[in-house]
Amino acid sequence: MPPASLRLQLLHRLLPAMLAMLLAGAATAYWIAWRSATKAYDRALFDTTLAIAEQLRVVDGKPQLPLTPQARAVLLTDKFDRIFYAVRSEAQELLDGDPGLPMPSAAEWPASNREGRYYFDGRLDDQPIRVAALRIEVDDHPLTILAGETLIKRNALVMEIIFGMLLPELLLVAVSIGVVWFGVRAGLKPLAALRQELAGRSQADLSPVRVPVPEEIQPVVAEVNELLERLERSLNSQRNFVSDAAHQLRTPVAALQAQVEASLREAGAASRPQIAGILDATQRLSHLITQMLSLARAEPALPQTTTPVSLVTLARQAAEAWLPAAIDKRIDLGFELEAASVGGNALLLQELLANLLDNALRHAPAGGTVTVSCGRRGDEAWLRVEDSGEGIAESERDKVFERFYQPPGSRSEGNGLGLAIVREIAARHGGHVVALASPRLGGLLVEAVFPAVAEAA
Repeated sequence: MPPASLRLQLLHRLLPAMLAMLLAGAATAYWIAWRSATKAYDRALFDTTLAIAEQLRVVDGKPQLPLTPQARAVLLTDKFDRIFYAVRSEAQELLDGDPGLPMPSAAEWPASNREGRYYFDGRLDDQPIRVAALRIEVDDHPLTILAGETLIKRNALVMEIIFGMLLPELLLVAVSIGVVWFGVRAGLKPLAALRQELAGRSQADLSPVRVPVPEEIQPVVAEVNELLERLERSLNSQRNFVSDAAHQLRTPVAALQAQVEASLREAGAASRPQIAGILDATQRLSHLITQMLSLARAEPALPQTTTPVSLVTLARQAAEAWLPAAIDKRIDLGFELEAASVGGNALLLQELLANLLDNALRHAPAGGTVTVSCGRRGDEAWLRVEDSGEGIAESERDKVFERFYQPPGSRSEGNGLGLAIVREIAARHGGHVVALASPRLGGLLVEAVFPAVAEAA
């Protein structure tokens, strides 16, 4: 399972915390609003107990509540809730009012309440109610006055508070998510710039990374630059070793080949076949050394200044060098050239075409055909070499560009480096190379494709 992106990890940590803070803020605001509303309605309910207390009288030594029907109707009238009241003696005897209205127990009554008031929740006729209780003395008669009401107004106010706060809270959540998202995105922009800078580099560019990044990312960039420096030193050491070794081998091998050729000319009939075999092996060794030098030059190095190179001129120069070899094998070497130019190193591009021609002439039979063509399509320039040989199976066509690879059953005397050199040179010039079946000649068709540039002079 791939690791989650840094953006998702940051959002995963920031958004829940922000949502928790918003919910906590909403809950706190709701609690404060509910508490304030409860206090306001409790005071109004307590005013009812005070109004009842003002009407209490002691008649014949007994407390009474002489309310007229009109006063009782005014006392119990409310637009939304049902109002209840009760007056009880110290022995909890009902003097007036609703007998079902609950009384607080002595344990529930707060001992420290000097005002004699108490609020509590209860039930009446299976309905939740809020009750205000008041303890007073009327002519030395302790009395408890109860006033209760249903919770319709209170619940309505709670819903109004919830819905009144819901829309702003949702908007605040949306804005907070947007701020976090864009903040994280802006904070990660230096990483995106670093990724784009590295992704846009060619395999030959090992120069240090110069993208400005935050202080926290600078150690990573420093380590990347050190890695690139070590890799550059390693590649240079490898290229220098291959180049130096090939250079050192060329002189003794050339001397060996000259001596073998001289011995072949002076040898008698009995020893000529053995010496001829030594000469063939020496020539293959010389060819291998030459290709190793070409490969060392073709492998990615630091970017170099490039100039427009005409593929037509390149092909004409190759014709002069390879026509004698084609004539020796009685191969028809033809050219179909259209104007096309690429930006690059002319010597490396000559090496690319030379390896394509060498490969084609090795595989084309005597009396066969090899055709070199070039042209341009859109923003691409292409160079193609095809032959009338046996061709390569489709499953093997990608493998022939690997170093030292020889297709099964191949009778070529090559060493498997030619097409690998072609691929390296094409890649160094920003192009690619493919192997296909030649529809015209029946053998192998190798096409190198490059970014086209303005025509060379």
